[in-house]
Amino acid sequence: MGLDGGTYITRSDVLRGQSWELATADNSRSTRGGDASTSAAKDRNAVDPRTVRSTKWSTCSLSNQPLQVPIVADYLGSLYNREAVVEFLLSRGGAFVDDLAQHRYLNQQRASKFGYEHLKSTRDIFTVHLTDLQDTQTAGPSTATDAEAPERFVCPVTHLHSTRYPFVAISGCGHVFSDRAIKQMTDLSCATCGVSFTESHLIPINGTAEQLESLKAALPSRKHKSKSKGGSKRKRSSQNADTP
Repeated sequence: MGLDGGTYITRSDVLRGQSWELATADNSRSTRGGDASTSAAKDRNAVDPRTVRSTKWSTCSLSNQPLQVPIVADYLGSLYNREAVVEFLLSRGGAFVDDLAQHRYLNQQRASKFGYEHLKSTRDIFTVHLTDLQDTQTAGPSTATDAEAPERFVCPVTHLHSTRYPFVAISGCGHVFSDRAIKQMTDLSCATCGVSFTESHLIPINGTAEQLESLKAALPSRKHKSKSKGGSKRKRSSQNADTP
């Protein structure tokens, strides 16, 4: 197929790619095979961690398209375009929005090795409110190089850049701050809207591997609490309806 989102990579493609990488990794002038090695090829293809972090803060985790409002996050700290998540959930249920939606869904599952299994409904995401660098006057100067995506989001309190410092979202209201700003909120209320929060409401955005493992471990209990809360609301609504 063409470059329409439905392209499938084969084992032959992988082997050809590896052969090319090994051939071009030989930097010697020897005619006997030189110093080509898999480690040399791997080093050449290593991605700068700063580029990875910048990409996570500028593109949707599902569609790889630039982040556009409304932006949402899951409870593992990944960012998405809400439209992409809705399409993914519909595709998961067998309702494809267009002819290419099935290809996009399969490619997303394959590329992530089914890493989106935790996305089962819109209850698994929450809207986030990010502060755009262009909307602030006192943010520090950008240090992004030409090879990196331009820095886009900053903390509304400390004006630190999201690509260079740890950031956290308050799931109750969706406002996003630097970790440093959160520590300044000693009254445990959002500095933007005043909503109260607890430690369980704090979701590290694009966090470390250790933070991701902690968030994964907390998912079952978080979903149980969400279901319990939903059941309690339905029960209260039923009781109110029965009251004359």
